[in-house]
Amino acid sequence: MQGMTKWREGEYFAILADAFICLVLLLFLLDYFFDFNRELMLISLSLGFLVIVIFILRYKQLLLFALSFIIPLSIPFSIGSSEISVPSELIAVMLSVFFFIKLFTGNKLDFKFLMHPITLLILLDLLWIFVSSVFSQLPEVSLKRFIIRLCYYITFYFFYHELFMQNGANIIKVFKMHVIGFLSPILYSFINHASLGFTTMGSQRISAPFYFDHTIYGACLVFFIPFLYFLFLNAPDTKEKVFFGALLSIFLIAVILSYSRAAWISVFVACGVAMILKYRIKLKYLLYLAATVLVIGVINLTEISRSLKENKDISHSNNVGMHFKSISNINTDASNKERINRWKCALRMFADKPATGFGPGTYQFFYGQYQRQEDMTRISTYNGSKGHAHSEYLNYLSETGLPGLLIFLSLLTAVFGTAVRLYKRNISAQQSSLILFILPSLTTYLVHAFFNGFLEFDKMAMPVFMSFAAICFLDNNFKEQKKLLK
Repeated sequence: MQGMTKWREGEYFAILADAFICLVLLLFLLDYFFDFNRELMLISLSLGFLVIVIFILRYKQLLLFALSFIIPLSIPFSIGSSEISVPSELIAVMLSVFFFIKLFTGNKLDFKFLMHPITLLILLDLLWIFVSSVFSQLPEVSLKRFIIRLCYYITFYFFYHELFMQNGANIIKVFKMHVIGFLSPILYSFINHASLGFTTMGSQRISAPFYFDHTIYGACLVFFIPFLYFLFLNAPDTKEKVFFGALLSIFLIAVILSYSRAAWISVFVACGVAMILKYRIKLKYLLYLAATVLVIGVINLTEISRSLKENKDISHSNNVGMHFKSISNINTDASNKERINRWKCALRMFADKPATGFGPGTYQFFYGQYQRQEDMTRISTYNGSKGHAHSEYLNYLSETGLPGLLIFLSLLTAVFGTAVRLYKRNISAQQSSLILFILPSLTTYLVHAFFNGFLEFDKMAMPVFMSFAAICFLDNNFKEQKKLLK
């Protein structure tokens, strides 16, 4: 099943049989989840699926590299009442079907991979999402969300881990492919933004249709800045250093012009994490620093409170400095006030259903009834439709209950704990370098997760879950090398 191997006699029938099974299952899923008004569309998609399935069966490794490149270029496509990212999510669905066919026909997962804490917590996360979907207020909506997350985990975690096991150097290659694919949406956004005079007001939708708004665009941009900095520092010659320096500059300029305040904050936090790792700053010194900051904050609490109340800077302003300072304006900035409104709604929803939540994907349908007049802003909607909790953590809490949030936090803790522990051990310089950019990249996501929730989109799910797979691979690989040395 690997790469570019030659076809042997007798393989044609097996390949076509697998393709046919995949096609039947895909048609079932499509018929169940999507409302096809035209039979011709269904037939066309079926033929396309058949061709791609055969491609999956023969050239899976190449497909995964292509998928890394394609994801930034994928655009939303409406099929009936549903929307899917084309072609990335279609490929993810087909890879997932292929995974289950192989699993049910006798293929076994690698035991070390399956029993790794990160994998076990991912399985537990999936299990609880399914449980909360069963008890959901809108089971059909929640089960669709469960299937999407299942496809994401299988594609971006399982298959990319398999790719890394074939060659650890594939981690760098996958990141590079994603960066190259990202250049077209960046150029597209620059051109759109230039026509609007590079204003903050004009930044909201400059990246659509590739990235639906400036917040997810900024979040995905900053995720790859630590990687580009890594390439710049480790460039073997002047030409490559100039090339990667130029790429890094393009991404940094794009982050600035995204006018995403969360993206700006996450860059600084990621830099701090990178410095802590690189200079191996001990935990006790970080605790001392945190305690010092806390004491200073308590001493100056009155002054800080007065300063926050007096802050009238707003985010929707063409003044970049005002746009940044508006982060702390929770009195008059509509964007900040609406975010707090959504957070409060999520907490009230959790209070009503603390065990299993309202069900995955249901926040947008129920938060409206939990709004209070004093919390609503000029951008609030009375029906509360098409919304998000504006926090990955609170979204988990309201949709899957306390167990769901605790499992998700445990997963993040396991990922970061594994990476930090591995970095502190006597690993190779190459492995240390990989962790030194993967962990700050994941840090940018963690920061964004306080203000937004993007894991339900392939644009963010792919780099995050692929990074989980990379850390799992590096950990298992280190353990295997350690055994060989004994």
